[in-house]
Amino acid sequence: MTREARTPEVAADPRVSASVRLEPGADADHWLVTVDGVPVSRVSTPVAQTLRAMDGSTSVDELRRRFAPAHSAAEFADLLDRFRRAGLLHGSERRPAGRVTYRPPLTIQFATLRAPHLFAALHRVLRPALVGWMRWPIAVVVLLGGIALVAQSGEAMTALTSPLPLTDVLVVALVLVCATFAHEVAHGVSLAHAGARPRRAGVMLLYLGPAFFVDVTDAWRLPSRASRVVIALAGPAVHAVLAGAAALCALAAVDTDTRRTLLLLACACATVVVVNLVPFVRFDGYIALMSAIDEPNLRARTMADAGAAVRRVLFGAEREPRALARWWSVPFGVLSVLVPTALVWFALERAVGALSGAGPVGALLVLVLQVAILLAVGAPVVRWLAAGARKGRGLVRFLLAGATLVAAILGAAGAIPVADVRSAGFAIDGARTLLVVPANSAATVPLDDGTPVVLSTRGILGDAPVASGIAHPEDPRSHPVPISAFAPVEVSGVEVDAVAVGVIDVPVDAVVPAGGRAVVHLGTRSLLSHVWSTHVADPVSALLASLFPSLDDPQEDRT
Repeated sequence: MTREARTPEVAADPRVSASVRLEPGADADHWLVTVDGVPVSRVSTPVAQTLRAMDGSTSVDELRRRFAPAHSAAEFADLLDRFRRAGLLHGSERRPAGRVTYRPPLTIQFATLRAPHLFAALHRVLRPALVGWMRWPIAVVVLLGGIALVAQSGEAMTALTSPLPLTDVLVVALVLVCATFAHEVAHGVSLAHAGARPRRAGVMLLYLGPAFFVDVTDAWRLPSRASRVVIALAGPAVHAVLAGAAALCALAAVDTDTRRTLLLLACACATVVVVNLVPFVRFDGYIALMSAIDEPNLRARTMADAGAAVRRVLFGAEREPRALARWWSVPFGVLSVLVPTALVWFALERAVGALSGAGPVGALLVLVLQVAILLAVGAPVVRWLAAGARKGRGLVRFLLAGATLVAAILGAAGAIPVADVRSAGFAIDGARTLLVVPANSAATVPLDDGTPVVLSTRGILGDAPVASGIAHPEDPRSHPVPISAFAPVEVSGVEVDAVAVGVIDVPVDAVVPAGGRAVVHLGTRSLLSHVWSTHVADPVSALLASLFPSLDDPQEDRT
């Protein structure tokens, strides 16, 4: 099926939606397209004239003849189809973002619509502090704080890879919540200070994690690119200043516990800044980049170009006009797909790891979470495949290319070896080191005598290896263990129930803490086997075992 044979999903006499308005842009050559008063795109004067002429009485051919005579019918059909997908045409309207909004692939927002009034009041209070010379002390704190953090990197790494007192974790968590709130307030106040207004604000679930948000879309009404960049970076600046101040205070702190807490806070805030500046996800760095180069809807346009390029390679589709006329559009679009996918996978792996030992409830949550992700991520993939089938050079090529791609992915996953490990805990019991799993959990450790085990601390960021040993299985028995055996925190005198499943021989000169992580090495298996086992087979087995306990009863006569 060639591209000319494609039937666009646009009416023969298209009409612009009644909610669409055109406003003069920051320069004479562009116009701002708004839907229900919210800026959604910036277009050139010829495109704006085309939109104005779509009154329901002018045919597509007449529109192309008057406003785009140099473009082919297929190219003009693509333009109209983009209008439709953007919700600009009658019959394709989208519900405006309100109190509860879903944004693909994995964001749910819960907002208040009184944000303009709230931020106007905040701006009146904070206006005296919003002066230009404040950028210099901010820059000094960030610079000196960065130097101080590097100078204390050894202590910081120890704090990040060791179990921490519960009070430290709670203090840092509380400060981070307040800092994240201030981060979003900074976006809204800076927007109000520039003369625009934040339309919505609230809380959201972003890639499976809670966060605050402020809608700064109205910044596109501002004529200055620099102002829009400042608004985007105002939030990360809050975390950067807090990171610098915490590192400087840690350098001056005498008390070891206080210094550890401050270093942990500095590292956490610095991590927030780095992640926020990644330009391939809809974070602040992306907004700043989009504002600096003055290209709205950057991710959507580059992903459209990347999708078209991949369709052309796989399915033989004809070359499509670029949505973004820049040489880096396709690689940026590819990264805009891969980086969020990696973030979703990382968040999913963390969730599966955290819930894998939580019994049938954890297993059910793992399965429900994965189904939700498949539905959210699968929808755009299905739309892309449908476009490939429609624009490709025939159904046979599409099916062959699709089958080859799936076979290549499965074949690679089946051939790539990964370490077959089981994560458990360890605890010191007198002169013995016990291998333990949480009580009342579905966690299993298939031990053979002489199985190698690596012992490490449990930290907020990562683990630090402390010893290697050999495990020997024992009959399972209940045993209380320090909470640090299963979590990156330590609480003096508090123990949790566990099941000891083996004993670990460690070198006599090894310095082993009271509890931590034990990684049991069972050899290797394929990546496909690992994914299937941890994400499907294990949670399904745990759930079935709780629903049908007789299936796990070896004594029952099944003949």
